[in-house]
Amino acid sequence: MHSQCWMFLIMIIYINANEENEPIILHIGALFDHENPLINHGQKDLHAAEMAVKEINTRSHELFNGRYILKLVSNNSKCDPVYAIDAFFHAIFRGHQLLFLIGTSCSSETKAVVEVADHYKLILFSHSTSFISQVNQTYSTLVRLSISDENYNDARVAFIQANNWSRVAIIHQDSIEHSLMMAKLAKRLNESNIEVILTQSASTANLTSALETLQERKARIVFVNFDIPSRAIFFCEVYRTFSKQLRERYVWILTGSDYHLWNFSINICTEKEIIDAAHSHIIVDSSYEIKSSSINPKMTSQQLEEQVQSNDHLDRQTLHVYDAVWVIALLIQRSMERNISIEEFTYERADIRDQWLGLLEEIYFIGVSGPVSFRNRHRRAETLISQFRTNSTGQYIKTIAEYSRSIGLKMNCSTCRQLIWPSSIPVDRQRTEIHRLVLNIIEIALITTSCILGLALAIFFLTFNIIYRHQRYIKLSSPKLNNVMVLGAIHIHISILLFAFDEWFLVHHLFERACMLRIFLFSGGFSLLFGSMFLKTLRVHCIFTSRDRPILQSKLLQDHHLLLVCLYLYIIDLIFAIFWQIFDPNSVQFTYETTKGVNMDVIVLNEIYYCDSRYRHKIISFIYLYKSLFLVLGGYLAAKTRHVHVPALNDSKFIVWSIYIVVLTSLFTVIVMISMKNLRIYVAICLVVVLMTSSILCLIFLPKVIRLKNPDRGSHDVVSKDLVVDVSRTRRLVVKTSYFESYRYAQLQNRELKAELIRVRLYFS
Repeated sequence: MHSQCWMFLIMIIYINANEENEPIILHIGALFDHENPLINHGQKDLHAAEMAVKEINTRSHELFNGRYILKLVSNNSKCDPVYAIDAFFHAIFRGHQLLFLIGTSCSSETKAVVEVADHYKLILFSHSTSFISQVNQTYSTLVRLSISDENYNDARVAFIQANNWSRVAIIHQDSIEHSLMMAKLAKRLNESNIEVILTQSASTANLTSALETLQERKARIVFVNFDIPSRAIFFCEVYRTFSKQLRERYVWILTGSDYHLWNFSINICTEKEIIDAAHSHIIVDSSYEIKSSSINPKMTSQQLEEQVQSNDHLDRQTLHVYDAVWVIALLIQRSMERNISIEEFTYERADIRDQWLGLLEEIYFIGVSGPVSFRNRHRRAETLISQFRTNSTGQYIKTIAEYSRSIGLKMNCSTCRQLIWPSSIPVDRQRTEIHRLVLNIIEIALITTSCILGLALAIFFLTFNIIYRHQRYIKLSSPKLNNVMVLGAIHIHISILLFAFDEWFLVHHLFERACMLRIFLFSGGFSLLFGSMFLKTLRVHCIFTSRDRPILQSKLLQDHHLLLVCLYLYIIDLIFAIFWQIFDPNSVQFTYETTKGVNMDVIVLNEIYYCDSRYRHKIISFIYLYKSLFLVLGGYLAAKTRHVHVPALNDSKFIVWSIYIVVLTSLFTVIVMISMKNLRIYVAICLVVVLMTSSILCLIFLPKVIRLKNPDRGSHDVVSKDLVVDVSRTRRLVVKTSYFESYRYAQLQNRELKAELIRVRLYFS
């Protein structure tokens, strides 16, 4: 009996010892997305987490002294906040006490779950690589295994500044997460005095229009933020939208070196075309801090790929899942070292949660995704900047710079290589070169020579007219008015000659005055040239139509009255020019026309300068109308006197020819201005105007030169029957022209003698 009691006591002690040696199961909650079409690696995430738990439990004695084992409580969140919350509450109320949570892939459900998990004092280890706006600052229970995109902004800014770029654009996937992510980047760039000329969101359906907008805004340095499945589509559209020469001038800056995960099964582009478009793009990624560690997972990323049975490279967030489980295991180990009672944790124990968050800073190990350590619940990492390159053997990535907040951007690190561009170094904008269009030496010489020849011809005719002014044939043609005509032609030639000195006027800030001077000289010269011609014809008209008073009493027969009329016309032009300059002054205006650049980085703008004022076009139109009426009046007088065949007296046929020349010249000028869009317009117009003016002078003066050279040549002129002339005034004119000329000459001599007699009487009185 006594021996049986001892046996029973020994059995009880043995059973209690076994119960004490039985490891305690710690439950870890996990939320994975198994049904998201864009994120199709939920099963891989779950498999990786199970493998991590298996390895940890195998090493339980090494990690926990055999006291604990981990058990994964997994649920499908379907990348939907509603399903994620439902799965979370299902694990809370229908399952065992959870110590930690792992998940999720989608940012929307992560934000929803962390809000609830914070209420239950659970730490959520997120393996998501997508952007989660503001949750790190708002919720203290979120620990991210991936690097926040915001952490790359300083490195991005440093890289832009190191390449002397100051103008960038941003194109991102059309989602709230990507918009918020790029808004932070844009703010950081603006704070660094880097101009963000465009922030463009785009879906896969409107990528072409978004890229065309980039091209229109002339953006060259572009930050690109698309999910991994969409990156191949993006570069496919780049290939289709931009020419090869233009693609080489763009710098695409992406985040993450995940090109091996791109979906190249796109019908509209081949893999070679996508890789060709992606050639030389910049990659911003993480370089994790490496320190010594006593305990590390024995699994490598290559072994994990084999265990998960993945034919491709594993996505980084699958690697993060594996490392997240190890973070929890090492956190439990540190808790045991600090005598934190893990079994006493409940959903109300915020103190234990805070102790765990404090111990998180001490965690460090080499995981499958790289070195793992934390600072302020963020994974510690430095930034690595690389370049995607291709050659005949395939694609590869070369490090070009490292960035850390302590030393900044370092481009001469041991693993860094020099940037290689397809052609020259890309620029952040197309450089604009302004070339001022001025007359070249040949055009200036052409205008100057033509004007000098025209002036020489006008001076020759003026000298001829002055020397032979007492000749009867010249005297009958009103030599004084002929002199005025030549002076008008000289005005026009000088106004054209001023075009050759435009650049000099512009440099010395006299271009506005030169513009008005040209207008006045041309307008006044036109009035003198055609005004004197028309007044001569008006006098002929009056001679043969006057009935009420004697011819010699008409003021229009006296040269000084006609000269006074010419002076009035000239003064009108002068006053008009003065008032124009006072009330609507001309100013120098510049217009620019684009020409073909030297290369894709240079836009050549031809700068064309000209005079302009507020009402210039209306005023010029008024001057044209005024001068046109002037020509119409001259044409009318020429038509009325066309049958007066007295060459020395009547210039009507020359007036008609002059009007023809002016009209044809104007039509030619309009055609030239329409067809020619450069400075050759002005050269052509200048030459045409000089030729027109010289032609009119030749029409008027060459017959006189020829007549005086051959004095025997004459014509038997008669008076037209179409003019209404009193019989008593024309009886002598119808016999012979020579009698009329004698009569006319006698009249002129009689008038001059009377004038001389009056002057003598006044002198002696």
